[in-house]
Amino acid sequence: MCGIVGGIGQFPIRDYLINGLKTLDYRGYDSAGVALAEPEGIRVFRMPGRVQALDEATPRDLHVVLGIGHTRWATHGAPTANNAHPHTSMNGEFVLVHNGVIDNFRHLKNKLEAEGYVFHSETDTEVVANLLEFHYNRLKNVKAAMLAMIEELQGSYALAILKKGDLKHIYFAKNRSPLVVGHGEGKNLLASDFLPMLKEGKDFAPILDHQYGYITEDTIKIFNEDGSVANPKFTRPDLKIEDIGLQGYPHYMLKEIEEAPAVVRRLIDNYFDGNQFLFDPKLINKLKAADDIIFIACGTSYHACLIGRRYMEYLGKRSEVYIASEWAYHPFVSAKNPMFVIVSQSGETADLIRCMEIINSRGAVSLTITNTKGSTLERDATYSLLLFAGVEIAVASTKAYVAQVALLSLLTGAMDDSTAVVSHLYDVIKAENAVIANSESLKPTAKYLSGKKDVFFLGRGTDYDVALEASLKLKEITYIHSEGLPGGELKHGPIALIEKDTPVIGFISDPLTDLPIRSNFKEVEARGATVITVVSKSLAKAGDSITVPDVKEYLSPLVKVLVAQYLAYFAALELKVNIDKPRNLAKSVTVE
Repeated sequence: MCGIVGGIGQFPIRDYLINGLKTLDYRGYDSAGVALAEPEGIRVFRMPGRVQALDEATPRDLHVVLGIGHTRWATHGAPTANNAHPHTSMNGEFVLVHNGVIDNFRHLKNKLEAEGYVFHSETDTEVVANLLEFHYNRLKNVKAAMLAMIEELQGSYALAILKKGDLKHIYFAKNRSPLVVGHGEGKNLLASDFLPMLKEGKDFAPILDHQYGYITEDTIKIFNEDGSVANPKFTRPDLKIEDIGLQGYPHYMLKEIEEAPAVVRRLIDNYFDGNQFLFDPKLINKLKAADDIIFIACGTSYHACLIGRRYMEYLGKRSEVYIASEWAYHPFVSAKNPMFVIVSQSGETADLIRCMEIINSRGAVSLTITNTKGSTLERDATYSLLLFAGVEIAVASTKAYVAQVALLSLLTGAMDDSTAVVSHLYDVIKAENAVIANSESLKPTAKYLSGKKDVFFLGRGTDYDVALEASLKLKEITYIHSEGLPGGELKHGPIALIEKDTPVIGFISDPLTDLPIRSNFKEVEARGATVITVVSKSLAKAGDSITVPDVKEYLSPLVKVLVAQYLAYFAALELKVNIDKPRNLAKSVTVE
């Protein structure tokens, strides 16, 4: 949700922090701030709104030797200047930024108030700052104070900390909220992920849960919970600065929609050598041996898992799909030998991390499918598979969904000992390119949708799964109310919502359900609805609205979802909303 950036060394730290925060703004935020340390003291600048406003308000002529920055997505208190980070302890001893949620902050706040501490914000973060100062005043040692603070904190946190009068250290601590450190030439860095550090850093390493330490101009020191020195593995991601640019596109979402064919091709290249699949044989054997394949995910990834469940059922395997925030509190499993498949674009989703902790506490086998190498969920799983989709900046996920479904299809092919899926995916690439080439033809339909207050998506089978994702995309970036429904459920309640000229978008990919879903379209048309059909070419009939090239029915979501993504994008364009950064949403949901 939030973003942290920090740096120390002989380089333009003020600009590095501001630009780093801009790089992180895809994660979502509603306020921002920086703390800049000069020989004269620590200066703090913070305000609600975008980083651009913070940039304009932060002087450029400061003699900065180290600093930290933060973008906040409000959890405790409204997005005001008072609640924005960084926060300063009551007597000014520490200035810090924080990602995560402190579960026992009320208890700690009451304790500190009894000690005479006064609070000026509604945040749990100010509690952390004052708690650290309280222990420092008692122990007179920063490391000892941090350990005492960590022992009392319950919940999730990534902390970057400045100490008054200390121009040589940025301190940090981490638990269940991402934090990465990086080496540079004559400098060292830290951030929520490696993207803000990519230009200034040489290589990077994730901080693990319950670790803490500090960076100086020439040192990175990391300690484990027991006080022993950690030796992390530093790596350089296979990514260039230009890979995260718009490259001439007006929005990241459009760029990422049109990267879908390349994403599918990259997955084939990474998991198939032309003759055989390249998955770990132990993973395939574990999947084959499992008596229940349990998918756990959130949002768009959950919708991809619905299709994955159908793939497992095709193989004759029992399979279930759970929303992570639900399963985390009701983790019932009846199977004796389950295999858990955790799907997350970021690999840092808080609800999924909670689920992974439960899975690991039971000694169960797990597979993480993620786009982020080195993420918490990848590290904590028994097995992991990368999506190789490249950085996805737009908050509304597009190419990551395509990558998840395509990877699940390849995994199914490997379990079925059939390479036919590879040629089927090459057909998908051709079909996706055809949709992209004809995307302009979707603009009139999108313009029509942009003027409506309700939109319904219908489908059966995998088309219903696509309807759910299509509905999510539309509501995410246009703020138009929408629902995805199974066609057969209309008569059981939802048809009461149909009024004159209500748009109903229907997907048709399966010959088996072609006639039944068309009957559903007639039912809503009889109530005044305007039906827009998205149909595979071989099933198209006179009067159908949008026709897409044929692919194998089980892979049809990879083509039809592009139509849904374009409709949402073009409708949002008509409405002149912030397409890449929709209101109230964040890319990486790192708090529960």
